[in-house]
Amino acid sequence: MRLTKSRTITILACGLMIATLVYGHSGAASPALIANSATGLTSWNPNVNCTPVLVTIEQLIGNQSSPLGGATQSGSMFNPGITSPYGPENTKRWLTPTSSTPHGWISPGPPCTFTNANGQVVSAFVQINNVQRGYRNEEDWNNTFMPVNGGTKYPNGPQSDSTFNVFTPGYGICNSTNTTGCMHNIHVEIDHDWKGASYCGPYTACDNNTLVGQTTAFLTGLDVQGFVFWDSDKVNASDHNFSGWELHPLTAWKVPYWAPDFHLSANPSSMTVLAGQPGTSTITVNTFMLFAGNVSFSTAISPNSNVSKVGPTPVATMTPSSVVLPSNGFFIANSQLTVASTVPSAGNYTVVVRGTSGNLTRTVSVVVNIMDFSISANPTSLSMSVGSSGTSTLTLTSLNGFTGNLSLAAQVTPTDLTAGISPVAPSASLSSTALSLQPNGTTSATLTVSASLLTTPGTYTVTITASNGTVSRTTTVMVTVTVLGLL
Repeated sequence: MRLTKSRTITILACGLMIATLVYGHSGAASPALIANSATGLTSWNPNVNCTPVLVTIEQLIGNQSSPLGGATQSGSMFNPGITSPYGPENTKRWLTPTSSTPHGWISPGPPCTFTNANGQVVSAFVQINNVQRGYRNEEDWNNTFMPVNGGTKYPNGPQSDSTFNVFTPGYGICNSTNTTGCMHNIHVEIDHDWKGASYCGPYTACDNNTLVGQTTAFLTGLDVQGFVFWDSDKVNASDHNFSGWELHPLTAWKVPYWAPDFHLSANPSSMTVLAGQPGTSTITVNTFMLFAGNVSFSTAISPNSNVSKVGPTPVATMTPSSVVLPSNGFFIANSQLTVASTVPSAGNYTVVVRGTSGNLTRTVSVVVNIMDFSISANPTSLSMSVGSSGTSTLTLTSLNGFTGNLSLAAQVTPTDLTAGISPVAPSASLSSTALSLQPNGTTSATLTVSASLLTTPGTYTVTITASNGTVSRTTTVMVTVTVLGLL
């Protein structure tokens, strides 16, 4: 058994040595790195000899979301993140070159730049300013370095990964029932190998205990630095924002000065409603740095180019129209945005909700997609003598993506009769009373109006109603019935 174990370790070590011969540190500096050098950005961790590129979370993870609501790998300009021949577990824990790397550490360490999926040289090391953090967890305890870092025991005892999410203020929540914040969060980890080498930990730029002592989850502002990594094992994990993107290792953090402030978020940030029916979104006020005060809301709604000319712009209201936030630490207040139109106004609209407190104004946008359907008749008038009939084609049209089942009904009403104390109206029948509409499609039915020999001559209105059970749309056909031979 001892011989077998020894052979296994030897083979792994040899594999790492061979890989070293074919993997080199990126020597080309990207234009972004050169530009950032001019602005004075530097690494806050003395063990990292890379120049960070300043990005936002949204720029880092991209704007393509998976079915679960998290950011995809292919949607980011940083795809695929840092990689190496040693596998993902070694790659994300690889120590940077210093005079104090542990015995057996494999050179050269994580690259400062790499070539992305589009063939562009991008920075592997980034800085993200003006974020907040979620709750910290200590997990994945270990007491030995990864093989790429030498495989020896930590000199300072067992160490853990300190894990948490950082997010754009106002978007701290990401879960299966509220995925709005997922595209504004990124997972970060202070690595256990970096703690074992004293690159992180007590009295360093990435001290996990000082982080908790000096900052409060969902409240305090942070600036962070770290290496961009994609963890393919975490794409379905809610605590990883349903995305593999992370900063691993997180190499440093700082608490900048932030004035008391608030941010707005919307859930959902996009809604689809039927014309004439209301749609709602919850607007959340997130405070930080002990903000306190009254926040009043106003709305502005603007149509996009595909809006129909059938009706006026919908109305957006906030309930309540203002909220009061006390100065008691982390605090959230909600107001409900309601968008409604009393008449058909199919199309896409953008609602901008403004929250104002003193000289502070913050905004959030909600996209509203209003669907509808229409019904029309051709021809819109029929003339017939008693004992005959006529037809009109009814066309139902989906507007702005409406889909669903519709029922049809026809009603005949006398308008102007020439005779008769007890008038007899013509009959109206439909070729189909149940129809189905596909998005942006059309369907049709035939209206047949029949005047028997007993029908009272005169003018009648046939009202045809199409309904999905909630909303109804109508059209009319005018019918003139005359005595035989007087058409």
